[in-house]
Amino acid sequence: MEKYDVAVIGGGPIGGYIAKRIAREGFKIALFEEHKRIGLPLKCAGLVTSRIFRILNFPKTKVVQNEIYGAHIYSPSGEVITIGGNKVHALVINRSQFDEEIINNAIKNGAEIYLESRTTYAKKRNNTIQLDILKKEKTNQINCSLLIGADGSKSKIREVFRFPQPTEFLKGIGAEVTNTNLNPKFVEIFLGQNIAQGLFAWIIPINKDGSEARIGLCIDSNSKNTLRQCFNRLLKVKQLQNVKITKHIGGYIPLGPLKKTVESNIMLVGDAAAQVKPTSGGGIYPGLLCAQCCSSVALEALELNDFNKQVLNKYHKSWSKEIGKELSLGMKFRTIFKNFNDKQHDRYIKKFNNKKTIDTINKYGDIDYPSKLAIPLLKNSPSLLKLLPSAFKQKKK
Repeated sequence: MEKYDVAVIGGGPIGGYIAKRIAREGFKIALFEEHKRIGLPLKCAGLVTSRIFRILNFPKTKVVQNEIYGAHIYSPSGEVITIGGNKVHALVINRSQFDEEIINNAIKNGAEIYLESRTTYAKKRNNTIQLDILKKEKTNQINCSLLIGADGSKSKIREVFRFPQPTEFLKGIGAEVTNTNLNPKFVEIFLGQNIAQGLFAWIIPINKDGSEARIGLCIDSNSKNTLRQCFNRLLKVKQLQNVKITKHIGGYIPLGPLKKTVESNIMLVGDAAAQVKPTSGGGIYPGLLCAQCCSSVALEALELNDFNKQVLNKYHKSWSKEIGKELSLGMKFRTIFKNFNDKQHDRYIKKFNNKKTIDTINKYGDIDYPSKLAIPLLKNSPSLLKLLPSAFKQKKK
């Protein structure tokens, strides 16, 4: 039985970052990824801020495809509001290359990476974790002192060790397309129950001339339409006429961070812990913040050779302090937003479509910390409060 100090399940950016931080301190760490290649299949829109590169400490030029200055947001009736435009607000990354870069850094620092390796069994035994790892019809037994579940929205580790479930799951579908004619500085956002009930649809230009894009949408469990129906409607918008699909995207997004993310010898992080922005479904930035907390506490436990829940719970407290309030507020905003009908979407877009409100959005808007906008927006446009009661009434129906 192969023995490791730490086993990380999941070869995405969160698991890879944790593997690197622990391996560089000299501990024996293995990372297991079920797919044949890091970064595939593609499951992400790949829109981030520059903050992630300050965490990762590698040049953004290696993976950045395009810079985004603003957004055109379309209501169900066709009303358009334009925000941003004067500075870079987000970066479009080559997600597969991004993941590969992180994993390569982990390998350089001494982490052992195993592809096509799926966890089929896990159990606590004598203050360690025993894993059965299936690779090409052969099962290998692994023993580790600390198990870190970074295995995504449908986490096997979360299931096996009976951690709580996320509040909800969004279903996503998308594609990479060519033959577009977009303003490369702006993303296109579409609201409405017929195209993306529960969240929104998007078109993200991924190159400097706007001829290629990453498109997609998410819906919640209450959607009256299927993913395919919504996606077909997205393909009919004027910006996507005559496009050619080159790659498909899909997956689940967990929302509602877990109230419990540790047990003795076990930690959950990233999508496995639903550490995802509820307002947009983005998980890279909050996941990396939590990965910093996770790896720091893991290293402390390794130095102490103590993996009891009391020690590891420092991680839960740490990430909750770092980003927990923002995620909690995001869920409250989502409670309002996800219950909007098309008339309410139209009403909000019309209400926001004035210079004073747009200037406030441009000044305070932050896709990583959307709560920063709430107080300035209400202060500058107090009449927006009148729209809230109808949203809560809709929730109660």
